[in-house]
Amino acid sequence: MRKPVIPRIAGFFVLYCAVFVLLGAVQFTKKGKFTQRVGPMLISGYWLSSERGVSVKERPLSGDVSIFFGGLEFLLDDRDGEGFLLLDAEGGKRTALPEYMILEADTARFLLPGGTELAFSVRYSGGPELRISSVFPEGVSGVEIPFKPRRSSSIRENENGRLAIVYNGLKYQFTQSPRWEENGRLVLQPGSPIASYRAIPERQVFNPVDFAIPQTEDKLVFNDAISRWKDQSYSWWNQNISSQNDEDVVIAYSGEAIRRGNYRPALASVSQAFLSGTQRGWESSVYLGGMDRARRIFTAAEQEKTGRISRLINEQSPDFFMENHIIEYLTERGLSGLVDEGLELVRWIDPAELTLDKSPGIFEGYADFARRWPNRDNPFEQFIGNACQFISDNIHREQDKVFVFADTSANIEFNLRLGKAVWEWAEQTGSIDWAGLGRSLVLSALSLSGNSGAAPAVLIRSESGELSEAGGRLSTARMYRILNVGENLPRAVAMGSQGIWAWTAASAISITQEGEPLVISVTFPAGESHFIMLRGIQPLYRIQIYNMDWRSDSQFERYDSSGWVYNAQDQILTLKMRHRENVENIRIFFQAPPPPPRVEVVEETLAETE
Repeated sequence: MRKPVIPRIAGFFVLYCAVFVLLGAVQFTKKGKFTQRVGPMLISGYWLSSERGVSVKERPLSGDVSIFFGGLEFLLDDRDGEGFLLLDAEGGKRTALPEYMILEADTARFLLPGGTELAFSVRYSGGPELRISSVFPEGVSGVEIPFKPRRSSSIRENENGRLAIVYNGLKYQFTQSPRWEENGRLVLQPGSPIASYRAIPERQVFNPVDFAIPQTEDKLVFNDAISRWKDQSYSWWNQNISSQNDEDVVIAYSGEAIRRGNYRPALASVSQAFLSGTQRGWESSVYLGGMDRARRIFTAAEQEKTGRISRLINEQSPDFFMENHIIEYLTERGLSGLVDEGLELVRWIDPAELTLDKSPGIFEGYADFARRWPNRDNPFEQFIGNACQFISDNIHREQDKVFVFADTSANIEFNLRLGKAVWEWAEQTGSIDWAGLGRSLVLSALSLSGNSGAAPAVLIRSESGELSEAGGRLSTARMYRILNVGENLPRAVAMGSQGIWAWTAASAISITQEGEPLVISVTFPAGESHFIMLRGIQPLYRIQIYNMDWRSDSQFERYDSSGWVYNAQDQILTLKMRHRENVENIRIFFQAPPPPPRVEVVEETLAETE
C-alpha cells in the first residue's frame, strides 16, 4: 500500500531544515577559530567573537587553546582531570580555561578566572627558548599545564639521563625537569613560577689545538718569546729600580741580574726607602741581608702557612687545592706527616666540590707528585678530567690571545698560574696539544704588560666579546716570580738528610754526610755574596769555610766576607757566603773531638839503702 505523497514531502522538508540549522550552528561556532604565530611559537584557539574591527592583540577567548613550540603542544583545555588545572591552597584542583589573550612583541599572556595569569614568551639565547611564567592571586597555589609531543618530534634521553625532544633537527629540554607522565605535566607554583624550555646547542668536541696561538706550536719559538719578555721586563726594572718600593720588583731584578752578571750594581740601585721601609719582607733577605729580622718573620710565616694547611686537612676542605704547589711545599720542608694526610685527603675529596679556581692546584699537585714518586699511583689524576673540563667550559680566544674567564672576568695572575701548571703537567704526560694551550695562556698574560712594567690585573669580557681592563695592575716582577723562570730566585730546597732544608737563592745546593762533618756545597757566581738560612740543623760544635775553622760572629753581615750565626731554639743556621769559587763547601761539625789521651808520668824513686 502506497503512503501519501504530501506527508513524505513534509518529512523531507523538516529534515532539510534540521540539517540547515545544524550546519549554521557549526558554522557560527567555528567562525571564531584563530591561528597566531609569535616567532617560532604557534598559538591556536577560538575567539569569543569573530566580529571585524575588534583588536587582534587583545581578544576574549572561548574554548581550548594550544601553544606549539619546539615539538611540544602545551594544552590549556578543560578535559576532566586531565586538562589544565588550577591548584588551590588546600590542595584541591579544578579545571579552568583562559578568558583573555593579550599579544605583545614576543609574548602571549593569558588571563584566567580569579586573576591567575600565564605568559608564554619567546627568547633567543644561543637558540630558541620558550619561557613560561605565572602570576598567582591569593588562594591559588599553582597550575598544572599538560603537554605532549607532536607527531613529527621524538623523545630522547640525554647523557645526563634527562629526557629531551628532538624536533626539526634541534634538541629541546626543560631547564627544570617537569613531572613526566603519559602526556607530561608542567607544574608552576609561587616558589617556582617560571619554567624554560629551550633548544640545547650542539656541543662541539673541545680541541685544545683550537686555543694554541702560533708562538706556542714550536717550543724553541715559545722560549724565544719568553726570553724577549724577560729582556723587556729587565730593562724596565733596571731603569726604575731606584724608585721602587715593591719587594717583588727587588727580587725579580736581583735574581735576573745574577744571570746577567750585573748583580752587585743591581743591589746598589735598591732604594733606601725600600731597605728601611715596611714593604721589605724576608724573601729578599737572600740578596740584601738583614737576617736577624728576616729569621723572625720567616719563622712566623712558615708556622702560619703550615698551620693553615693542617687546618684544611683536618676540615677535609677542597680549598687544599688553593695552595700553590702544596705537595712541593710540604716535601721540601720534610713535613712527611702532613704530606701523607694531605694525600689521603686528595683521595677522598668529592669531585662535585671542585671549582675552576682549584684547577691550578690540581695540575701542580699532579706534576709535583709525579716528579717525586714517578712509580706510584698519582691521587691527583682522578681530578685532571674535571680540571680540563673547567678550562674547556670557560676559555675564550680573542684573535691571538687566550684567557680563561670566571663568568665575565679573567684574573691575569690566575691565568698565568693556570697556564704554567697546565703546560708543566702536559709536558710531563706527553699531552702535546694541552701543553700548547698552557703555553698560550702564559704568553697571552705576558703580552698584556707591554713596556710599562705591569699588566691589567683583570680583563672584563662584554657580551659582544670586547675586552676591557679592570682591577688595578699586576707587575711584571710578580709575573716573573709566578713563572719562576730564573734559577736564582728565593726558594726552599730539600737537602735530603735528617729534615734539613735551605732557604736560598743559590743556583744549586746539596748535602753529603759520611759521618763527620756534614758538607753543604753551594753554587753561586764567584766574587759575589748571598745569604742562606738552613733549617733543621742540630746544635753544632764548629764550622769550616774555605777549609778553615770559622767562628760565629753576630756582626757577620758588616764584613765583606763570609760568616754565620746559629739560633738553637729554631735550629736555624744563618750564613753569609762570599764566594771565592763558584762552588763553596761548608763543613759542619756536631761533636767536639775527643780530648787527647792522658799521658801518665811515672816517677821512679831510688830507695836509699843503708
